[in-house]
Amino acid sequence: MVCASMRRATGIVVGLLAAVAGSAPMAQASASRAGIAYITGSATSAPNVWVANGSGGHARKLGKGDVPLLSPNGRTVAASNEASSGHALILYPASGGAAKEYFNIAQVTANALAWSPDSRYLAVALSGVNVPSLTGYGLAIIDTKTGTEKVINNGVIYGASFAPGASDELVYARASSVSGTAATNLFTVAANGTGTKQITTDRRSANPVWGKRGIAFDHEKLRPGYAPIDQIWLMQPNGSHRKQITHTNVGLLVQGLVPLAFSADGTRLAAEFEGQDTSIGYSVSILTGHSTQLKVGNLAVSAWGISRSGRSVLISVGGFMQPPNQGKIEEIPFSGGHATLLIAHGNFPSWNL
Repeated sequence: MVCASMRRATGIVVGLLAAVAGSAPMAQASASRAGIAYITGSATSAPNVWVANGSGGHARKLGKGDVPLLSPNGRTVAASNEASSGHALILYPASGGAAKEYFNIAQVTANALAWSPDSRYLAVALSGVNVPSLTGYGLAIIDTKTGTEKVINNGVIYGASFAPGASDELVYARASSVSGTAATNLFTVAANGTGTKQITTDRRSANPVWGKRGIAFDHEKLRPGYAPIDQIWLMQPNGSHRKQITHTNVGLLVQGLVPLAFSADGTRLAAEFEGQDTSIGYSVSILTGHSTQLKVGNLAVSAWGISRSGRSVLISVGGFMQPPNQGKIEEIPFSGGHATLLIAHGNFPSWNL
């Protein structure tokens, strides 16, 4: 299985941006809130996390880190630590000040997957450093109200997403092996780790994103000797009423579309077409199944999120497999068209608009 969270963690080949449909619009950043988080850095310097307002203005540096994930309320940014020592995950106040750190980087790497709509809980994928051992792999939840962390399931995690609303329930994909062909299914669970329910049994489901109309996810079809085929499906939170949404053509060295984030009404989806040396942004209509490749001029782009209204998609241009400062962060209409520049030098953006 290949998942959105893994592309964002490595920044090399494959791409979770958590759906933030429960967040409030934010046109400007205050002293304690942000609208966009992103990274900058050159080929010879370590990446640093920055925040700006929703238009890209009033940018300010928070500190070291990679693959930032901005909370829905704009007050906190979670980032992976790429250093060789210390803690694996950093939580920065968007206003600046002392950060909080979690997980021993000598034992695990950590990638922030999703915030709960109320910004209290953060779902984190942990990966052990001793591959192929499963030691250290699992899904952890950080409770920012109490400052505590808890591993709620062990295994290899391929995406997680919180339900819209106030339930603090989440869905995640779990495999019991690091093998790329390992059986992978979806589960729902409360943020405190109770009430786990398995909602797929096909062994080929991953990359879930929970929206108002249901859970979008990848259903994978294996092709011996070639990359598997991923198509986006939709189902109800209990696993019923499964429906295939996309029917894209998938070449032998690529995998297909990965869902990233829903609009607030659950009818529009940002997605990424992934595979070998491939990461291309798409918009997908849940109502019609139509998918649109997003471009700036003749350039393919990477998708990172969608606005609450569903009118625009957050993208990066020119940054795929390049140092972060070679990329530009822009927003583009859902159906394509003229893009608006937000950040001139940056990549791996996360927003809450």
